[in-house]
Amino acid sequence: MEINMTNSKLLATAFTVAVLSFTHAQASDAPAGMEKCKVVNAEGKNIILENKADGVGESAVAHQNKAGDADAWIWVKTGECDKLNHGDASGVDAETQAKIDSSAMGA
Repeated sequence: MEINMTNSKLLATAFTVAVLSFTHAQASDAPAGMEKCKVVNAEGKNIILENKADGVGESAVAHQNKAGDADAWIWVKTGECDKLNHGDASGVDAETQAKIDSSAMGA
């Protein structure tokens, strides 16, 4: 019985640590050379496609956004956010472009 209780305590502790580690991974933990970007068009509408965001608000949980969600953001190479928010996707990698409604960029 003592072994089962020890195993249960270990599992509970491991689970707690895993949950705390996951919830602590905030959006501020940017990968090297990347920045968080809310891509908006000229009207200020977020144009990140549904389920394509790398996070929403302070959460870094990916693919949980609705289309046009004002709090949705993606990781982009440092310096590309301003470029995208001025309607210029030239030179931006295909993976990033696939997350954006390019037809709404100039709107």
